Amino acid sequence: MQLPPPKKPHKFPVPYGLFIVLAVYALCVLGYIWTNYWDSPEYKAALGYARALSILGVDDGRKCTEAQLVKAFEATLEAARLMPDERQLVDHLESLRHRFEERKFKLNPDLVKKAEMMSANTMRIEKERKAWLVVGSRDRGWAPDQLLAGPERVVLWSIPGGVLIIAFWAYTRFSGKAARDRDHEEDLKKAEREVEELGDFRRGLGSRPAPKVEDDADTLAQSPPVRARPKTASGVRAVTRPPSLTARPAVKKRPPEE
Repeated sequence: MQLPPPKKPHKFPVPYGLFIVLAVYALCVLGYIWTNYWDSPEYKAALGYARALSILGVDDGRKCTEAQLVKAFEATLEAARLMPDERQLVDHLESLRHRFEERKFKLNPDLVKKAEMMSANTMRIEKERKAWLVVGSRDRGWAPDQLLAGPERVVLWSIPGGVLIIAFWAYTRFSGKAARDRDHEEDLKKAEREVEELGDFRRGLGSRPAPKVEDDADTLAQSPPVRARPKTASGVRAVTRPPSLTARPAVKKRPPEE
């Protein structure tokens, strides 16, 4: 029996299934970040307020230009619109109005009117809120540095999930490969056993004694005796032939009468 040809080593296949699962997982993480952070008013307000603080600098607008001060005021006003219950935003708007007066910059009356409306709305919300619910922005999780770090935390927390997906894929792949290798090894061992059994059978046939061939003399001696043919007058044996079906019987002639 001929052994099966050895399998050729294959190149490492591209794990398209793993890439698809990781892509779906990444999309789920991005969807969660978009829903809970990027598209939420709290995150937009924190992002705008952080941009305003970066424009104002460490001196809170004492050295920036008029255009920069106006831009920071507009960003803080938008953050106050998105988060009307944050008292620190309207307080900062009042501080920036004094900064305009201090530096002799002219502020747009529309912006002043909007700032006053925001301040009044925030004061009303604060009066309606019960005292035991009054907590700081950091306690509510809205502090800009705290909220802006949320997407980064989600990405960091999602990394172990991706590692678990890769580990599960590697386990299933290599465990299946080990099972296939075991099956292939068992098939090879079975083929080797069949080859050995076939060799033993052939060697057994070669060790058996060959059958004896009898001589012609012994064969003739053991054959049944042949009946001797009668001899003729000349000493030659007459050849008798068996009568054929078409032969006519011999008719004896009568002797002539006297």
